[in-house]
Amino acid sequence: MYDNEAKKMMGKASATAKLEAAFGELADELIIANLVASCRRLHYDASIKKGFTPEQALVLCQKRSLG
Repeated sequence: MYDNEAKKMMGKASATAKLEAAFGELADELIIANLVASCRRLHYDASIKKGFTPEQALVLCQKRSLG
């Protein structure tokens, strides 16, 4: 009986620790998301400047490799 309660408590503590760690990573994730968005915008704008339509530029931004 106590063993089962202890396992539940440990499981909850483990889940709480994982959630707290995930929330701690959000600041870094925001920085990464801003970097990715900036890079995508650079690729989109460069494609437009080279004469691609907005639709074509979106497709090109989705697949950045040349192959």
